[in-house]
Amino acid sequence: MRQALTTLVFLLPPSGLKIRLLNRLGHQIHPTAVIGICLVRRVERFEVGERSLIHHFNLFRDLRLVKLGEGCRIMLFNQVVGDSGYEPGAEQTENLRTLRLGDFSHIISQHYLDCGGGVVLGNETWVTGIRSTLLSHAFDPTNGGVILDPVTIGDRAVVATSCTMLPGTTIGEGALIAAGSTTWTGQEAKGGHLHGGVPARRLAAIDIPAHVYLRARHPGATGVVAPPNPPSE
Repeated sequence: MRQALTTLVFLLPPSGLKIRLLNRLGHQIHPTAVIGICLVRRVERFEVGERSLIHHFNLFRDLRLVKLGEGCRIMLFNQVVGDSGYEPGAEQTENLRTLRLGDFSHIISQHYLDCGGGVVLGNETWVTGIRSTLLSHAFDPTNGGVILDPVTIGDRAVVATSCTMLPGTTIGEGALIAAGSTTWTGQEAKGGHLHGGVPARRLAAIDIPAHVYLRARHPGATGVVAPPNPPSE
């Protein structure tokens, strides 16, 4: 019943009433957050921090936890799913069927996030552009069954458009994954470097200026804006 009610409430337009209803249902949504019209199925808990935004028309399905820190954004038409985490015998780790964003992190539009094994973004982290795929599960060709291993993207790291991250990928702090790149299962991309290609390889050292991250620290987005005070009905 609770999950069915969560589904219905997420279909409401953004308002203070919507946030209060979600909190009554056991979620933890800050009053200054903005929650757009989204399709949510079988998600146990949302935790959304101060002035974070979940924009319209996102799909969240079969997740244990969706957690956003302060000032985060999840923009339009993303698919965030965790059904691979139901694999029989899956180890019950803290990341299983979870999406976690640190403070001021951003997922732009039309991405696919498989969170069965977990997807973890640090602070000021970007999944930018469109049509990137973050996969935290894969077929295990040695033992059969499914590998479940989180995709971890470190602080101030950027994943550009149309990239593929395979299970167990770790992107180091301040790294940039170039457009169209693919990481292999368990790859560790060194922080502070540009990586690109299929499979991705280290290309050059890079230092992304701090102002690139600071410019995105705004309360909302066109069409869904977080006001300075808690929103009313």
